[in-house]
Amino acid sequence: MIKIIAYICLVGSFLAFGSGTLGLFKFPDPYTRMHALGMSDTLGVGLVGLGLILLSPDWILRIKLIIVLFLFWLINPTMTHMVAKAGLIHGVKPVKDTKLKKG
Repeated sequence: MIKIIAYICLVGSFLAFGSGTLGLFKFPDPYTRMHALGMSDTLGVGLVGLGLILLSPDWILRIKLIIVLFLFWLINPTMTHMVAKAGLIHGVKPVKDTKLKKG
């Protein structure tokens, strides 16, 4: 039963990564593309990590996977925000009808 849940998590991660790739090609500007990739990468890596945690035979490996997931979930949204902010500072314009929050 645990292997079935792990495999469902791994398939779900591939679907999340696929939706991010679709967003990369479909959305009009770098900011919406970055949002799609950041969200789908966070979900995809989380599901891969959960699947690997369920399949890992050793508790030390599980702890290492949990630490890696925690670091990824901390770093990925932060870096996505920093890259978007740097784009705004350096003059990369979003599409015409995008409302930007000043501040």
